[in-house]
Amino acid sequence: MKSRFRPIVSIAESIEIMRRICEHYQTAQPERIRQMPFNFYTIIIGFIVGFMLFFKFPRLRNGKVDSMLSEIDISVIIPARNEEENLPCILRDLRKQTHHIHEIICVDDDSDDATEQIIREYGAKYVKVDELPTGWRGKPWACQNGSKVATGDVLVFLDADVRLSITALQSLARRHQETGKPVSVQPYHTVRKPHEFFSLFFTLIKISATGMSILGVKKTVGLYGPVFLVQKKLFDRYHGFEAVKDSVTEDLDLGRMYYKNGIEINLLMGNDEIRFRMYPNSFKDLFEGWSKNFSRGSLSIRWWTLILIFVWVASLNAVPLEIALNIANETYQPLIILSGIYLLFSSMLYRIAYRSGSYPMYVCLLYPLFLIVFEVVFLYSIIATFITKTTTWKGRKL
Repeated sequence: MKSRFRPIVSIAESIEIMRRICEHYQTAQPERIRQMPFNFYTIIIGFIVGFMLFFKFPRLRNGKVDSMLSEIDISVIIPARNEEENLPCILRDLRKQTHHIHEIICVDDDSDDATEQIIREYGAKYVKVDELPTGWRGKPWACQNGSKVATGDVLVFLDADVRLSITALQSLARRHQETGKPVSVQPYHTVRKPHEFFSLFFTLIKISATGMSILGVKKTVGLYGPVFLVQKKLFDRYHGFEAVKDSVTEDLDLGRMYYKNGIEINLLMGNDEIRFRMYPNSFKDLFEGWSKNFSRGSLSIRWWTLILIFVWVASLNAVPLEIALNIANETYQPLIILSGIYLLFSSMLYRIAYRSGSYPMYVCLLYPLFLIVFEVVFLYSIIATFITKTTTWKGRKL
């Protein structure tokens, strides 16, 4: 991961600057504030909520080579549907791991590209899934079939677009050994093309939805689907993915099922160890990918977390909207203060973004554009999921 500029203003200093700016704005423009559709209370509360939502980012640390870890037999399971572009990369990464891998299982989920050929070429165990049984979704069924043939003590489910450092499995195994808990990782999001930057708010809200990054939260809910490590005995005890077989957001719902049964999952950020690149090909893929399950996933979020996210998003909307209203009404005096507030919000956003992916600073400075697209996709997801029921992914209706 390349080093980048990091904001030098602390959380406490940022909040104090925001308080002073809003206090001055209230004193200087009391009549204007009373007329504001989004007043300064929305802005300052949302600013504080933003720091609460994204206060901490627990990291997956590099696992040093340890002979004791070799006793853990790891079965890697990769569900794959039309993954001819990604499979060679993840399978090459697995070949280089410092930790011994007991077996690699690739589940071909009715692909119509070269997925099968690549799996066999790299010598992974091939499992074919043709038709979905009634009541099952594609990914849960593929993972379930992979787990049935696995013979390792520990199962590691990986999405095909995940990329691993040579010590990634070593790091996962060490973390599991230290805590005795299942481990799930949100990979560092590599973004390169302009259209990929539109994943920013989806990624951040996905992180906060579990509670992993929220100030004061000790018990998280859900897990991250791209990387999930669990003991096979524990996985089989709860019948694998059976409880979430019809779920489009199987990661959140599976984590909720474990939570209800008193099982805590250790959630971490991937950083240099684990990363992925989600939708490199086109904005169409990105739009389809995020809209297929994002609105449904919001139903799995704890109610108080959902409220915090709503307040934060409202405050992000409030600042540029207030700037636009001042320009439209030709009241230019408050613009200097509002511009300072806008820069503080952009700085807060960048503090979060650089921990989760390779988002450049200018994306955070231009955040209203990406926020608008996020809201449009979210609205479309609600309509397509609950009204027209027309969401699809990789040619399969969900």
